[in-house]
Amino acid sequence: MANDGSDGGFARIGNNEITVLVNDAEKGSDIDPQEAQQTLEVAEANLSKAEGKRQTIEANLALRRARTRVEALNMIS
Repeated sequence: MANDGSDGGFARIGNNEITVLVNDAEKGSDIDPQEAQQTLEVAEANLSKAEGKRQTIEANLALRRARTRVEALNMIS
């Protein structure tokens, strides 16, 4: 397992699949919509600039987390 560095979680990579295990959770009502959208845009840009396997994996993890936060907001609004 490798620490993804974002939220105290870990990622396990095998058989072309990433499993993310996290130690915390966030209420949708606590997410700032503007910050979540900005984080998603930064994560998308970072993925497009990623070089090498490690950076790509870390950028994908950050993008998944950012996308999930925005999707959670869309579900509660």
